[in-house]
Amino acid sequence: MIIVYGGSFDPPHLGHFNIVKQLRETFPSAFKIFIFPNRISPFKEEKSLSSQEILKLCQLTFQELLNEQIEIRNSELLRPTASYTFNTVEVLKDEYPEESIHLCIGEDSLSGLQEWHRFLDLDFILEGYIILRRKTISPLPIKFPNLVLENKSIVLSNELWDVSSSRLRNEREIEYAKYWMVSDAYDYLKSIGWFASSL
Repeated sequence: MIIVYGGSFDPPHLGHFNIVKQLRETFPSAFKIFIFPNRISPFKEEKSLSSQEILKLCQLTFQELLNEQIEIRNSELLRPTASYTFNTVEVLKDEYPEESIHLCIGEDSLSGLQEWHRFLDLDFILEGYIILRRKTISPLPIKFPNLVLENKSIVLSNELWDVSSSRLRNEREIEYAKYWMVSDAYDYLKSIGWFASSL
């Protein structure tokens, strides 16, 4: 079993760290858990950090968890165009043809999942989806677009942390970042003047 956990990680925070930790605990027999930071997302605006800075931050954030099972892959950071999940999963399937592949997605991405680039081809390759819950005022049951996707999905019982990369980016609030980031990653952001860049 291979688990794919991708995202912008702009910047990575303790919510990301705890999800990877919980993936490891929930799926202890997984062959690999791959973390894929992307350079250009089809769904998000320009980033506040360079590819090199995001890779460094991911290494600092997840360093306690990294081992033979859990790895950071930088292939999407090196891609000159938008990162499409299908391309990443296709490469993994060629690399590990005998392993089943499960994709982590946030519950808020479910409604538009079938509009993703080459979704039918992606869905054919994937064994299943691992759904990550989001923090809301009143968490509701997850609404799946159809029964096929629901039957192919596992809902991770992750804690609902009140943190987001977008809030970290938009507010650049030092105390909030210090509370919600791994200390080494927070120190790195301070060292490159990231907080001051919004002033």
